[in-house]
Amino acid sequence: MPYNIPKTVSKIYIHTGNVLNTNELTQKAGQNATEEVVECLNICLSKCPSSFALHEKTIHLKCEECYNNDNEEEYLALKTSVKIFLTTNEVDVLNDSLKTLFKELNEEVIDSVILTLNHGKDTKLADLLTLWTVLEGYVNKKKITRIGVSDIATDLFIALYNNSIIKPTIIQINLNSCCVVPEALQEFTKDNEIQLLTHNDSKEILPQSCLAEVFGEQTELKQKVPKLEWMIRYLTHVKCRGVLASKGYVVCLKR
Repeated sequence: MPYNIPKTVSKIYIHTGNVLNTNELTQKAGQNATEEVVECLNICLSKCPSSFALHEKTIHLKCEECYNNDNEEEYLALKTSVKIFLTTNEVDVLNDSLKTLFKELNEEVIDSVILTLNHGKDTKLADLLTLWTVLEGYVNKKKITRIGVSDIATDLFIALYNNSIIKPTIIQINLNSCCVVPEALQEFTKDNEIQLLTHNDSKEILPQSCLAEVFGEQTELKQKVPKLEWMIRYLTHVKCRGVLASKGYVVCLKR
């Protein structure tokens, strides 16, 4: 690969841009989410500039070729939904992902944000509520319209709902690990007008083994492959038509 990341770099931000504009990816059908993001990273890194200033600690990489140039009329007819994958319950990490999200997408308002924790079943209510207050802050500032969570136990979700100020309006569950939606969850979401969605994302969306493959040819990185800190997947649809206009990933890696 043509890119070369200096040893001094401790944090790497990668924005794939609109992957629907990437012929290499659209030609490959049947990929799961992990395979797709790995392919996106490989494509993006192969198109990024290879030179960086010495002693840089943080770098931002963008696949400029994959960006859309929508006019203002088209932009106003779009709505974006986001899923944030966290590998830690640290508030600073969530804040970093949200700050980067709005900067990279250059949007005033995000329609929906779904939060996914690394090990949702092991998450304590206190930790979840602390993270939730961050999302509530964005809703209060009218930067996010709807907020929700993914892959948490029914009891924990109900506790989050009962103890939060701004209630979750979306919950996602993985049908790969839960073939039948729990009856208690079905009833609770119906009674409280909560959108119940399913997904097929891997429990670990970007394993270290995959990152080792992506960065394996980097001689300076062989001894210290970057680790995932957070990842964002965004989908932008045309309002009222449901047509997918763009899809992309923003990934934060640390080493």
